[in-house]
Amino acid sequence: MAAIERCTAMKNKNYSVFIVAILLLSFAAMPSISVAQEANERAAQPGFFSVLGSIVFTPVHVVSKAITCAGTQVVSGVAYVGTFGVEGHYDGGTNGKDIGETARRSCTGSWIVRPSQVARDYGSHS
Repeated sequence: MAAIERCTAMKNKNYSVFIVAILLLSFAAMPSISVAQEANERAAQPGFFSVLGSIVFTPVHVVSKAITCAGTQVVSGVAYVGTFGVEGHYDGGTNGKDIGETARRSCTGSWIVRPSQVARDYGSHS
């Protein structure tokens, strides 16, 4: 019986050493991650191809965002009418607040693809 207890204690000690080693390695790797992020941010400066990508991607993005916005407005209107007066998750409120928030978020945000976004997402090739 004592041999089983020693074996269990040894396994627990091995797990503890393993967890401590993982923690120490993760702390040691953290500065290099932040340095790599800073290098990526400096390298992602918009150039000619980033501006060109912005010009090409913006009409596609505007059309897809307009379709999404209009479709969400229609669906949320139907959902609002269909669930009018139904109690929701808002302290005794109705589902209308949640439906309205979803409809609002579908039309907000940037409608233009900026060159800096293209450079950040696809890299700078100027």
